[in-house]
Amino acid sequence: MKINHSTSSRPADAAAGDAARPQAAPAAADAAAPSAGLSVSPLAAQVRDISARLAQPADDDIDTAKVEEIRQAIAEGRIRIDPGKIADGLLATLRELGQADAK
Repeated sequence: MKINHSTSSRPADAAAGDAARPQAAPAAADAAAPSAGLSVSPLAAQVRDISARLAQPADDDIDTAKVEEIRQAIAEGRIRIDPGKIADGLLATLRELGQADAK
């Protein structure tokens, strides 16, 4: 097995390399616009776009009013949770997943 060292393990070399290297720009600037002369692969661009979307709040995915309504109903005892029904549903899902894996 061959090990290829791409960086020096000597502190003097690392310090000299750091002095010659420009200061890193903030991450937000990197995500906003790639550096001049730098080519970004389509996959890297897609990952950057997904990261940006995940970093933003996505309130449209969750109906917060409905969640609050359900919380209030549970707190007031208007909704009864049947653990047996939940267990039956979980077992049915596991059976379906097991059948899908067997195919």
